[in-house]
Amino acid sequence: MRKLHSYVFLAFALVSVAMVAWAIVAGWNAPDSAKIATSTPLVQKFDANGVAVNTEDDQPVPVESAQEGIDALGIIFANQLDEGILTLDAIEAEEEKLANTINKLIPEYENKVKAGTEAALAAKATIEELKAKKSLNAADKRALAEAEKVQADFKALNDTLNQHKENVTIMEENIAASIKANEVAKVNAENMVALATAIHWNLMWFYFLMVFAVCFIVISAIWNMMLNAGGLKKTIVSLVVVVAVVAISYVLASGNGWTEGATLKDAAGYDLGIGTDPATRTVFGTFEYMIADTSILVTYITFAGAALAAIFSAIRGIYKS
Repeated sequence: MRKLHSYVFLAFALVSVAMVAWAIVAGWNAPDSAKIATSTPLVQKFDANGVAVNTEDDQPVPVESAQEGIDALGIIFANQLDEGILTLDAIEAEEEKLANTINKLIPEYENKVKAGTEAALAAKATIEELKAKKSLNAADKRALAEAEKVQADFKALNDTLNQHKENVTIMEENIAASIKANEVAKVNAENMVALATAIHWNLMWFYFLMVFAVCFIVISAIWNMMLNAGGLKKTIVSLVVVVAVVAISYVLASGNGWTEGATLKDAAGYDLGIGTDPATRTVFGTFEYMIADTSILVTYITFAGAALAAIFSAIRGIYKS
């Protein structure tokens, strides 16, 4: 039997080490949590297109399962493409715009500039000739105005052509940067999902170990009582102590006002709860506060008892020696 216990302990220890190692490796690869701290609520649900789901009054719809929460983390990182970075759909639209600029707009304006060059040169000569005169009659003034307009229109065509050529460089750089940013976002999303998954299953493993440990202790105690009737008295005393600690903690917790409706406040002064709108959020009730406070007090009393027991045991050992 003892050998079986050793095998079970070894198996649990190896699985625990592997689970923790998985979480550590995933954590090293995952990006900084600061990148998502101010982006989207981590409990918000997303649809199939990666769009955040809200209620009719624009409140975030919470996820309904751990898997939805894990998926949401990946979607959040995939959406970290603000500040001028294009999404995948926008990249396609930008590529179409780039092709249209290169294949249509630039040739079109180059032809217009080519066709207007002769007229622009003639207008330039006319302007120089007329401005050389000491005085202009009405006809000269009209000719000068027409020549200046031709020259201004020709300059506008050249400016537009040059702007389209500059736009080509800008769009090419923006598309390249956006493709790279999307690749980084995809890797970040995969790493964050891996980290969230590792944390989730580590928690599940921890819960399993806790339940297994409790069941093992209870079964061992019952088995020991069956083999040793003298141990029944110690078991009953231990049970009474546990019940007394929980009862004392409950009484102390009730004295903090939870049963009368007292609640904790958030930074804005509103009752703590789930949701962002104080009028529609689900506020924690008496049961939640009592359980939390009682559990904390049980922990404090248990730690204090363990410390006193250790001190008493040490002093007793000194006197016995």
